[in-house]
Amino acid sequence: MNSAFTIIWVEDKPRTVGSQVDAIRKYLKSKNFEPNIILDEDGKQFQKAIKDKIPIDIVVTDKNITESMDGITIIKILKQKGQLTDVLFYSAKGFDPEKVRQEHYGFVEIVEGKEVEDQLKKLINKNLKRCEDIVFLRGMVISLIIDLESKVNEFFAHYFKIPENTLQQFHNFILENKYNTLAGKKSTIAKILKENKIEKEFEGLSTGISKLAEERNLLAHCKTDPARNNVLICMGEKEEFDKKRINGILQRINKTSEHLENLLKKY
Repeated sequence: MNSAFTIIWVEDKPRTVGSQVDAIRKYLKSKNFEPNIILDEDGKQFQKAIKDKIPIDIVVTDKNITESMDGITIIKILKQKGQLTDVLFYSAKGFDPEKVRQEHYGFVEIVEGKEVEDQLKKLINKNLKRCEDIVFLRGMVISLIIDLESKVNEFFAHYFKIPENTLQQFHNFILENKYNTLAGKKSTIAKILKENKIEKEFEGLSTGISKLAEERNLLAHCKTDPARNNVLICMGEKEEFDKKRINGILQRINKTSEHLENLLKKY
């Protein structure tokens, strides 16, 4: 049996999807995966998994859950945490599909009604295929590091208290010009941490940003190794990226992103 495949299924009436859950368990076993399907009636188990950084392969969610939690909120939480987790969103009542999709930058499958077994099987297959595709993983890493730089820019704008009427100019002229790279911005972060005597609280943040910037540049100039389909090699550099190394980068992106979110809360 392969590693676990985790699905969090948020549904306030779990009995209505019981037979589908059983079918998906059998399907995952047929794919040589250990099914870990968590039925969540109110979204609390989903929130705990996000907080504890438990790897989730797919989130399945009904639109209507409780008064304080619905499917749209589930998707927003994933986006806020920078999660590219695939989502299957369904509802027996009407909704605007485009509104659902715009809340998440990962893949969202939308189904009307509660019969989602076939669509979920297709989503599982897409998920497995992409996870095996090293080129897809490279693109995901580069995209997440770009998002990380946006958080760095947002922090600078808050920290230096840039007025609203000059905010766009600040971004265009200072933050996003080609001479002010992400690697360079780490020096500013380091100085801010030192001046405010919070280096220990955010230990590893500035060096983490620098390392991620270096890896993004390397990945941008990689190609698939002709002899090994799931390995990237860098042109002109003795560097290799396999799935294990890329997963390590993803973990560091999450840690750095969390540091930046906490830093934003301070200022």
